[in-house]
Amino acid sequence: MSTHSLTSRPVSRENVLLEPRRVGSLGRRIVETLREWHRRARSRHELALLSELELKDLGFRDRVQAEIAKPFWRA
Repeated sequence: MSTHSLTSRPVSRENVLLEPRRVGSLGRRIVETLREWHRRARSRHELALLSELELKDLGFRDRVQAEIAKPFWRA
């Protein structure tokens, strides 16, 4: 009776140990990116809630309007 491998690479200690790290690193980057996008969206929403007087007090009205208009994925 022969055994068949489900992967194209031979199973070795190095392959087993390295694969979870890659997935973990990718998972961390995805979570970090989603958190950053959420932070941007929340910040831009809070800026959009400011009154004209508050925007004038900031002194950056045009820059604030440009920031509000950006999509969440754009830095």
